[in-house]
Amino acid sequence: MSSSFTQAILMVLVASATLAWLFHNADAVSISNHQNYSRELRTIHQIDAELNAAVLATRFGLYQNFDILARGTGELAHLVDTLRAPPSFLAESDATRVKDKVEELNAMIRRKTAHIERFKRENAVLRNSTRYFPVAVAKLQTGDLPRLRGEVDTLAREVMTYMVSGGNDLAVHIQNHANELEREVASMSASLGGALKNVVNHARVMVGRKATVDMQLHEILEIPTAAAGEQIIQIYGRGYEAASVRAQTYRLLLFVTALGLAAYLVVIFTRLGRATRALRKSNRSLEEHIEELHRTEAELRLYGTVFTSAAEGMVITDARSQILVANPAFTAITGYPLDEIRAHPPSVLASGRHPPTFYHDMWKAIERRGKWQGEIWNRRKNGEVYPEWLSITAVRETNSSETPPPITHYIGVFSDISELKRSEDHIHHLARHDSLTNLPNRLLMQERLNEALAQSRRIGCHTAVLFLNLDRFRNINDTLGSELGDALLQQVAHRSQSLLRDTDTVARLGGDEFVFIFPDISQAQDVAGIARKLIISVGRPYLLGEHDISVTASIGIAISGTDGDDAAELLRNADAAMSRAKADGRNSFRFYSADMNTSSLGDLLLENQLRGALERGELELFYQPKIEAKSGRMEGAEALLRWHHPELGLVPPIRFIPLAEESGLIVSIGEWVLRTACQQIQSWRAAGLPVVPIAVNLSAQQFLQNDLPVLVRDSLTAAHIEPDLLELELTESMLMRNIERTVEMLVRLRKMGISLSIDDFGTGYSSLSYLKQFQVNVLKIDKSFVTDIGNADADGKIAISVIALAHGLDLKVVAEGVETEEQRDFLLKHGCDIFQGYLYSRPIPAPEFARKLEELK
Repeated sequence: MSSSFTQAILMVLVASATLAWLFHNADAVSISNHQNYSRELRTIHQIDAELNAAVLATRFGLYQNFDILARGTGELAHLVDTLRAPPSFLAESDATRVKDKVEELNAMIRRKTAHIERFKRENAVLRNSTRYFPVAVAKLQTGDLPRLRGEVDTLAREVMTYMVSGGNDLAVHIQNHANELEREVASMSASLGGALKNVVNHARVMVGRKATVDMQLHEILEIPTAAAGEQIIQIYGRGYEAASVRAQTYRLLLFVTALGLAAYLVVIFTRLGRATRALRKSNRSLEEHIEELHRTEAELRLYGTVFTSAAEGMVITDARSQILVANPAFTAITGYPLDEIRAHPPSVLASGRHPPTFYHDMWKAIERRGKWQGEIWNRRKNGEVYPEWLSITAVRETNSSETPPPITHYIGVFSDISELKRSEDHIHHLARHDSLTNLPNRLLMQERLNEALAQSRRIGCHTAVLFLNLDRFRNINDTLGSELGDALLQQVAHRSQSLLRDTDTVARLGGDEFVFIFPDISQAQDVAGIARKLIISVGRPYLLGEHDISVTASIGIAISGTDGDDAAELLRNADAAMSRAKADGRNSFRFYSADMNTSSLGDLLLENQLRGALERGELELFYQPKIEAKSGRMEGAEALLRWHHPELGLVPPIRFIPLAEESGLIVSIGEWVLRTACQQIQSWRAAGLPVVPIAVNLSAQQFLQNDLPVLVRDSLTAAHIEPDLLELELTESMLMRNIERTVEMLVRLRKMGISLSIDDFGTGYSSLSYLKQFQVNVLKIDKSFVTDIGNADADGKIAISVIALAHGLDLKVVAEGVETEEQRDFLLKHGCDIFQGYLYSRPIPAPEFARKLEELK
């Protein structure tokens, strides 16, 4: 039975091998390979014909470059490389004949390519002379050639005849004729002789190169590449037919052999069926056992995959804590390969950061509870100390009768938590630092101030708190944009840090507010010196983009013990001192005193009283005349607001206008000013007085109102006055806040016929390009540039520059604050148009201004 089965298997194997061999040979002829190879063969004739046509077309000037020739030779060379590997179904002899013919074709193509390259060179030279020969002849004939003009014409006709028809006799004749003309060169002027020489040279090149080019053309066309391709096609065709016959023979043998094998298999399978039924019963229990083994093996593979693929490091030790095995993650984290760490205790990773009691408590927990987990610091092979989260589990013997069973192994699983630690540190840093300047924020500043105060109380010294605020930072931010404003804050922070000790702190509370903490201060003079250094450092110019900007700072100082005992009180008092520094002119520092809080309270009360000033009729407009410079005649006036306080008397605008802007009252007050000024003009006119244009100042908040043009139109309409009697004054910083909206608003106002002026020009950050866009009528030179004319050379130069700039833009110039004849004469000399100031008149009430209007009659 066993011998018969073996024989049957051998027969089946032999028959299967025979079938496989027959099948392989029967299907050896690949139709796709045959079609591809045949297509490449047919392409040779096509490309060769196209290449010959391109050579002829190039010769006769139909193509202006040689790209098509280079492409044709390249494609032929590529085809030859492809044809060197004929399909594998060809017989060896047929394949050899095809390869030999392909190599012959390759030699022809290389020879043809070489002729084409020489043809390209020679034809390029010939084409160049052919193109420039007529030009040279025409140039020569424009010169003085009374005697040789006929000779040159004859030479030109001969050369062109030769280029068309050729002929050796004509070529010789042309050469002789050229030699005769060349001998005439010596008797001519340099320019005329050079032109004749150029004609003769081109004639010789055309005669000489034409024969060479035509010979190369003949050589190219005579190379029988197309015939060689046809020979390859014929040889390959015969080989393909022979291969097809062989494949048909193999297919017939395959069919016969398959029938015999099928009959034999029927007999074999009948016998195997009987044997299979006999064995099935005895194999059933074996199959069940094997299935169980497979399940166990699958589980072991799964456990192995988890062990080797886990991102966590895993290590197994024996009961003596000697390492037996570790996974790849263990090596990746610690740097120790298994071969190096095997049989060593895990303590080789100890970092030295933990005391012995830490490990004692850890092992006691493992012994008592069978496991331990927690954060631990270990050391990598390269010496780097890192944190990890470690879990250790004790494995006990399962079949032991002891209580508790003895430990056989320890399993450690750990993960590197360095990145988590760094993230925690980063989050902790972000929570306590300003994102823009990386300085401590309010939270960290409070912690450090409390620590400094506690230390001061312990050692008996003082802590100083400085509150720094940049002056007019909003103007810079609105004018140059928040991006450059942020850059300025970063540079201020950097400069401030460079002045501090390691124990000092500078924090940013937000906006342009900075707080400095100086512990261990013994006397106030030390703090004053620090404040001066800060003001000087902050005041140095800054390069922001393309702008060179200067900014000043105001600082308030509060010292523990005298100005407060806790952090909140010191900060509040330092802030009050800073406000006093700003009120006193900015760019300075002030120590806190108790009356500062009283002053702040006074501002609050004054603001509350201002809220009812309109209803109580306490506000009044004064008018300051504007004088035409050359004639001395009043040509207008500016409306200026005054507050008649029932207790304080006449309150100047510098005192209450900032309060109105901070409280938002400025919008309603501005509307009252505009309507009142228009009504006053109408009142003067109704009284029979000549009227002049009145200028009204607009606040930044008022200018931002979308309905401003409506308000202006309603005010003019209600007063029945013309738009040219009203002028609106705006500041530079106001206009620069939103350029696009500013231009739109100014265009709307100009269309109404309103005159527009820029007040305090020179104190902001506008550029000339914007000034042209704004389409204003008047520039007003700020009083600060007029006051020191005659004393400060720089202010005089600034005033001259503003006048020249305004006149260059066809604008009028008004100088504010003209108080002396010296100022007037200087400004008049340099072309200022209008004066305004105490030299002519203080701001006066409407009845008094009416008397000045009476003088205009």
